[in-house]
Amino acid sequence: MNVAPVGLVRRLAEAPRWLVGLAIVALFLIDPLGDALRRSSRTPLFAKLEAMAYDARLKATQGEGLDPTVVIIDIDEKSIQREGRWQWSRDRLARLVDMLLKKYKARAVGFDVMFPERNISDGIGVLDELARVIPPQMRTPSLEEMNALTRRRLDYDARFADALNGSPTVLAFTFTVDQQAVGALPAPAFVAADVGGHVIEIRPEQGYTANLAELQRAAAGGGHIDPAFDSDQVVRRVPLVKLYGGDYYPALSLAVAQVVVEAKTIRPRFDVNGDIDALDVGGLIVPVARDGTALVPYRGAKGTFKYHSATDILAGTIPEDAFAGAVALVGTTAKGLEDLRTTPVAPDFPGVEIHANLLSGMLGGDLKSIPPGATEVEAVMMLVAGLLVVFAIPWRRPLLSVIGILAVATLVVAVNMWFWTRANAVIPLAATLVMLLVLLVWHLLGGFLRESRAIRQLSDLFGEYVPPERVKQMRETGERFSMEGESRDLTVLFSDVRDFTSASESLAPLELSALMNAYLTPMTETIHARRGTIDKYIGDAIMAFWGAPLPNEHHARDAVEAALEMQQRMTPLREQFRARGWPELAIGIGVNTGPMNVGDMGSRFRKAYTVLGDAVNLASRLEGLTKAYGVGILCGDDTRRAAPDFTWREIDRVRVKGRAQALSIWEPLGREIDEEKAAELARWNEALALYRARNFTMAGKILASLPERPLHRNLRDRCTAYLVAPPPADWDGATNFATK
Repeated sequence: MNVAPVGLVRRLAEAPRWLVGLAIVALFLIDPLGDALRRSSRTPLFAKLEAMAYDARLKATQGEGLDPTVVIIDIDEKSIQREGRWQWSRDRLARLVDMLLKKYKARAVGFDVMFPERNISDGIGVLDELARVIPPQMRTPSLEEMNALTRRRLDYDARFADALNGSPTVLAFTFTVDQQAVGALPAPAFVAADVGGHVIEIRPEQGYTANLAELQRAAAGGGHIDPAFDSDQVVRRVPLVKLYGGDYYPALSLAVAQVVVEAKTIRPRFDVNGDIDALDVGGLIVPVARDGTALVPYRGAKGTFKYHSATDILAGTIPEDAFAGAVALVGTTAKGLEDLRTTPVAPDFPGVEIHANLLSGMLGGDLKSIPPGATEVEAVMMLVAGLLVVFAIPWRRPLLSVIGILAVATLVVAVNMWFWTRANAVIPLAATLVMLLVLLVWHLLGGFLRESRAIRQLSDLFGEYVPPERVKQMRETGERFSMEGESRDLTVLFSDVRDFTSASESLAPLELSALMNAYLTPMTETIHARRGTIDKYIGDAIMAFWGAPLPNEHHARDAVEAALEMQQRMTPLREQFRARGWPELAIGIGVNTGPMNVGDMGSRFRKAYTVLGDAVNLASRLEGLTKAYGVGILCGDDTRRAAPDFTWREIDRVRVKGRAQALSIWEPLGREIDEEKAAELARWNEALALYRARNFTMAGKILASLPERPLHRNLRDRCTAYLVAPPPADWDGATNFATK
């Protein structure tokens, strides 16, 4: 009878969980894929959540400090008190334009106020009445000439038009829901012929309120001041173009940008699907959505642009270089006149600053947009994230489920923010995060009870002190363990980076931290793979042991195998470090086997599961000797005897600090070695035997024939020294080390 493998049985048991998880992913994929197919806005719930996600990203990446390229000329309370109630006479506005352009050298002036009616404070009506009551016999040519001259001087609309004429000025207008037409519209940004066979998804406007014809003709351009309100009445977008009478009219910010860059035309640009995706303003590319709107790149709350009181401009009391070369937008914050909007950055945001932010983003190339294919990108990210969670995250462990799904969510946010910051592309995010939350709930429902019961059992037994990797093994075996101190035969390993202090001096703290993470991670992985317990990290040093708390009869073999693999992994690691400009590290490893005390040790304030004993101290000494002999690994006699599967090279007999008895130290060469290495090992053993027999001449000759290595050179130098000054008669061939 065939018995199904345990792994296959487990996979079949996972099938229902996978199916439900895939169903959740498929359900959420309906929203972005449906949006891409029907080319319309997504469901109201996700639209609201997406708006919240957009606002969060916007606030997290707001610009810092004032933007000097745009300033606000504010008709504030101070201006009303000094200059009189709004609207002011047009001669005063003419003077305001002259002061801004001529004295303060503004690059352009945009008005976020409208002038649909004639000036009523210019006195022309009085002059005309006087002309009517003068008897005909008293009308002389000189009187008529004086009347005409006085009329020109009192025609403040004409004076305002003269100030606008030939100057970089832009006036504002607004579209209305009724069919009235007040004033004169400016020239459109482009006409229906420029659109060709494409269709721009813009609802036609019914009417407008604009400026006096003579004022609009004199200005360099005009733009509408109508924002776009989302379903929550928050202004996140502005229609850069609106459709009226078959022609497309620009927003105020777009019209000002056209004047600033001195563009003669504005041309629509279309993507491969035939949707409008940008406006070409004389070479300045302004991205827009397929409905002609642009996202407002809010730099911050009110005050990210410098405000100057209009009355101070008229009085000329601010420095002449206060905003030279900047664009001046004239708006109002006076009570009863203020134009306040709800925005992602403030609930009462001045409308003039909405135009300022949009204009700043255009000129600075910082406009964000929803690019073609954004929903497709969202669907791909959603699918990849969903599959990772369904198939890769361990559902039976609640903590790992949370950490794993949080890691996936962090990755999704990071990729999304990369598009946001590097490509100025707004990729929908909220639906993917909600999907991950639902999957997390599904994972927790399936694994919480089982995992919490196992964790509670282990926590009752071991408290807070067992290393995490040991807890994992204990949980999987289901056996009982004690953390009380006991004596066992174990194997301990010490590794240390050679000359780490000097190697790290050239690195900044963050780079040093990154280097240590890049080094310790693969070393720890190797130790864990060979069933070792990480005791502690001591700076760049690692202490690990084998055989506890889980019994392991092959603890010496596994420790030696781990040491060899650690040295092997250093080769590609050095290449990676070299490519990143980091120092190339070399490590020394000491391994020793013997009786040790193992258990929960420390104080009542803090404890750790660790090992102590003379065998532990010897392993630390062996690690220190690797540098003296120029080898990567040194092991004690007991380790060599407990791991006979390896080929060993005896390095020396030594007497280390704290030990009176000499011992042999050994280097593991691997399980098998080739003929060349075997021949070299035989010659080395012959030289070592001659050295201990005091035949320093022959030993030196053999060592001279071996490849040039620090180990061979070390013993050869000792042979040379002993030929000059022989060792004492009671010399036992051991080398004494007085330091650790």
